[in-house]
Amino acid sequence: MKHFRYAPALLLLCCSLALPASATTYPHISFHAKLLSDEGEPLRGLQIVTFYVHDRADGSGEALWIETLPVQVRENGEYFAELGASSPRFGERVINDHALLYVSTRTTNSSKPSPAAVVVTIPQGIWVDCNPDNSAGNCDGVSGLTSEAELRTIAGAKFRYVFNDSNLWGTESEIASWADQASSSSLKIIWYIPLDFALYQGTSTSHYSLISNDTELASSFCSGCTNAAFTTALVKWFTTFPATAGYYIDDEYVNMASQGEIQNYKGKTISECAIESDIATLYNTVHAADPKHTIYGAETWDSVNTANESQLAGFLDPIEAELNVMGADYYPVGTGEAAATEASAASWLDTIADNYNRPAFMNLQAFRWEDFAPGACASNSICVYPTISQLQTMLTDAAGASRAPSVLVWFDYGDTVANDQWSNLVSAANPQ
Repeated sequence: MKHFRYAPALLLLCCSLALPASATTYPHISFHAKLLSDEGEPLRGLQIVTFYVHDRADGSGEALWIETLPVQVRENGEYFAELGASSPRFGERVINDHALLYVSTRTTNSSKPSPAAVVVTIPQGIWVDCNPDNSAGNCDGVSGLTSEAELRTIAGAKFRYVFNDSNLWGTESEIASWADQASSSSLKIIWYIPLDFALYQGTSTSHYSLISNDTELASSFCSGCTNAAFTTALVKWFTTFPATAGYYIDDEYVNMASQGEIQNYKGKTISECAIESDIATLYNTVHAADPKHTIYGAETWDSVNTANESQLAGFLDPIEAELNVMGADYYPVGTGEAAATEASAASWLDTIADNYNRPAFMNLQAFRWEDFAPGACASNSICVYPTISQLQTMLTDAAGASRAPSVLVWFDYGDTVANDQWSNLVSAANPQ
């Protein structure tokens, strides 16, 4: 996710799906919204509210769930309600197989239901750039922030997955502490395996050592190991952590190679064909060390402005056998393309992944192009962090692909915090 390319709406309110915390708590929707009168004025105090959950945006057909609850409403109209919390059938009947749900409400005094609020039930994750060694300034650039505290914040917002492109920068005990915090926070880790692991699997350590150059692990972690043997030992170690959910082995590498952007330690430019072979070698090493966990990878387009299905397929097709889950990065806000073009990108990825019977995932934009690649901006006036409305549009459009992604991931935490947008992202994304 570090590699960048130029690149009547329904109201999405604060709704989130709570996972079981104990044997007596069932999967349910934690619903947060504003309760308004027919005239649009905030209601307050104790209100009796009926909730209607549909699987269609227009609310047609029989509701999946209807529930009436007493709710305490704040002065500004905000309230919280737990839908289906006491029903063991709610998850199966309402949540399962529904990527998008539409919730409307009605009070005893209202003449009509409220506009539908969209609930995205697909699990969500977020990218971070945070060293487990907790060295100063190396946790998404936030002063005084530790990697463990960052995980607690992310978990508190109900994200389920964390992708950390600096997850190898720590000692054995520091990385273990970070992974243990993820587990205690109910977060799943997709371990980021950097580009060099693809480039140097077969390279002699006398020429390039992965453990020395790409980690802070002591040589005793895998004494005398080849790069391939070290990779095997590393992955087998990762399998011991309860938070481990998979590995990320392709971060737009085929696209980068097609544009001559990858060089090895000798300064030699790596060809597209060569990087495809390198990804295959890395996949074989990782899969052999851990055949039980999922292997992820994502490609992108040369430009958001000229994106199409065939271009993405050209980068994903050659490595389809190496990806258990196929992904794409599409970041339109600021490039001159509308946030709603996310729907086309998700549809193209869905078609490509379906050709190989693979699940898909999307990396979504939670950053400002100005902070990474100003040249991608169509103009200064629109080169901004996405608005709540744009975040909501990208999320719901990606979730609306015909087969629906298996996970939706926001890039990234650091730029979101730097732009003072964390609360807006959480409000818009409503992680489930």
